[in-house]
Amino acid sequence: MDELTISTKKTSNTVLIAGIAIAFVLPIILTEIIAASKLDYLDKIFYSRFIYWADSAVIILYAYFAEHQKPLLWRAKQRDIGFFILSVIVLYFLGLGCSVVSAIPRFLGWKENDEVIKKLADILRGRTALIIFICLTAGVTEEFLFRGYILTRLSLIFKNRYLPVIISAVLFSLLHYRYNSLREYLVTFAIGVVFGVYYQKYRNIGALMAVHFLVDFIGLEVATHFTLK
Repeated sequence: MDELTISTKKTSNTVLIAGIAIAFVLPIILTEIIAASKLDYLDKIFYSRFIYWADSAVIILYAYFAEHQKPLLWRAKQRDIGFFILSVIVLYFLGLGCSVVSAIPRFLGWKENDEVIKKLADILRGRTALIIFICLTAGVTEEFLFRGYILTRLSLIFKNRYLPVIISAVLFSLLHYRYNSLREYLVTFAIGVVFGVYYQKYRNIGALMAVHFLVDFIGLEVATHFTLK
């Protein structure tokens, strides 16, 4: 860690690994509970978003009381608005590039599973406020959990620079298992790598949150307008 890394005391790897496990496993368990409930599909989508806010709150408390350090260990290297805007633009187009690359298996004949995204697009059609809430939740909480928390803890555990990025990207990809889609796994892994490398270099979590929101929002808006009913 460099001088921009804030850590009040050395934390054991066991405590760090436990925090990573909580951050990753808790939302999966709670999502499965909601999925198994008798709520209708729209309510399941809505209430499942609060899981990530709750998980983020748990991790904040865990960082302070179990690790005895701040949830976000890295301070941004560049804080001016120009760099922020440039980061958002560049990262957004890199995200589009990841999406194109993830579609290669389909072009090669892989039969993709689009059922979940089609069902989601159908239920969200005309519900812009809910789309904004879904995308805001994903942008803020997933970046906090996977880049702000998990990546930085993995960086405390492993001396290798690249392993934390790969592991956090794999976990981020696996979080999207309910889509049951190879393309979703590939695009989230690729974006996880790109975002992880960016966060290691520039430490700017705000830019990642903004780009994550934009990628999801524009993607869902396009899906709701162009996916066949």
